Amino acid sequence: MKKGRWHMNNKYCLFIILLLGAVIIAGGAGATRPAGGDKAYLPLNEGVKDLSFLSADEVEILETVNKTRRAGPAAGSLGPLKISRGLSFASKERAEELARPNKPVISKEEGRSRLFERVRKFGKWNGTVAEIDSYGYYGNAVVTELMKDSSLAKQQPRSYIVDANFTVMGVGCTPAGYPAPICVITFASEFEETR
Repeated sequence: MKKGRWHMNNKYCLFIILLLGAVIIAGGAGATRPAGGDKAYLPLNEGVKDLSFLSADEVEILETVNKTRRAGPAAGSLGPLKISRGLSFASKERAEELARPNKPVISKEEGRSRLFERVRKFGKWNGTVAEIDSYGYYGNAVVTELMKDSSLAKQQPRSYIVDANFTVMGVGCTPAGYPAPICVITFASEFEETR
């Protein structure tokens, strides 16, 4: 009789261990796509496994972009932007370039060419690619200020945040430069990550 109980307890122990393992694995998978409460869902671009390449402030910027898209006048036609590792690396590179004290003055045409080169280093894009930058703001304040500037100045580039042509985005910030931090958000119609 005792042997039977012990055997039965082993079955329950095994079941509990398997259940705990499943919970741990499911919990780990959920952590790669932060969402919850009033935060926007952050879908990952194909080939991106998690958000470990981003800081907490950068994740907050991306969440705020998707919340803004969800709450805007065209919200019905705007899905959340997928998060790209390659576009984030391109954004970080641009932020660091903007933070340099002796950055060269370049034409709009040359700036566009450099954007294309930067993005190509980290993957392949189709359609349209664009970027916007922010100086002196952290986290969700980056998006709030960009949207406020857009409505006050009627500047087209700021509306990239709510542009239905874009499906993928990345962000990169640096604590250097003035006024710090400098953050850049890069958008693409489609983006294939470099493997």
